[in-house]
Amino acid sequence: LKAFASPLADVKFCPTGGITARNAADYLSLPNVICVGGSWVAPDDLIKAGKWDEIEALAREASKLKK
Repeated sequence: LKAFASPLADVKFCPTGGITARNAADYLSLPNVICVGGSWVAPDDLIKAGKWDEIEALAREASKLKK
C-alpha cells in the first residue's frame, strides 16, 4: 500500500487480509488507508463457543484503533 500512495494519491484503501490486532495500527498510520478489517475481532472459535464477552472485549479494543 505504501507503493500506491504516490501514483494513486486520491485512492483510499480498506485492507482486510493479514490484518491483526498487532499490525492494525501500522496500516492505519498509512495516509492512503482509511480503515482496516480483521477477523481477530470475532474469531470463529469464540463465536462457536458462544464467548460473547470475549468478542465484546476484542471489539472494544479494536474500537480504540482510530485513524
